[in-house]
Amino acid sequence: MSSIHQLHLGHVVLPDSHPRHNEQTSEIYSYVIDHPDGLIVVDTGPRTGHRFIDELYAPKVVSIIDAINAAGLDDRDVAAVVNTHLHFDHCGQNYLFEKAPIWITAAEHEISTTEFYTVPEWASIDPDKLRLSNDGETIADGVRLLHTPGHTPGHQSVVVDTEHGLELIIGQACYTCAEYRSASPAITDMHDPSWQQVGLDSLARLRSLDPDRAHLSHDATTYQPI
Repeated sequence: MSSIHQLHLGHVVLPDSHPRHNEQTSEIYSYVIDHPDGLIVVDTGPRTGHRFIDELYAPKVVSIIDAINAAGLDDRDVAAVVNTHLHFDHCGQNYLFEKAPIWITAAEHEISTTEFYTVPEWASIDPDKLRLSNDGETIADGVRLLHTPGHTPGHQSVVVDTEHGLELIIGQACYTCAEYRSASPAITDMHDPSWQQVGLDSLARLRSLDPDRAHLSHDATTYQPI
């Protein structure tokens, strides 16, 4: 039976232009599904070395390899990577997994090539490794991908049958556990205001699964029903 491990991959400093700049920093979490067929990494965090990102966001980065090993897992067992979306703080360390296929949605693949969306060289995926997910697709026994657009046009989340029951890795379908619990994602966290209803529908879809746990990209708190 699968289990899910949370990895803290550092943080970025939020510039004045960011809608959450009053929070000063954004913590970044990745997840590893310890599956009988191998490890599945969900998001890989940021990295350093890009002048614009380093100057604007001052990322403090934890190596995902070190984080996996610190969780008592072996990075050599990674069988697949899932990117919930391709913003720079979710795909920056994809390159460290040279052999693993990487799952994204077609919509995310398309928008990742547009100007100012992400760091293109971090989001670029070798065609031999690229896997475009269908909505609801099972990628391993008990692990399936749901398309949950809103934060980005091609956002996806992960549904996992685990030893604790049904667990969700929702990525950034909402930003905080409190938003998940109240079903009220911030409009400022949507791709743009026109995506608000789409984002609400995606979160409602996730909540309708009645999960035993839900995990988020920028909040260490794990949702559990009261």
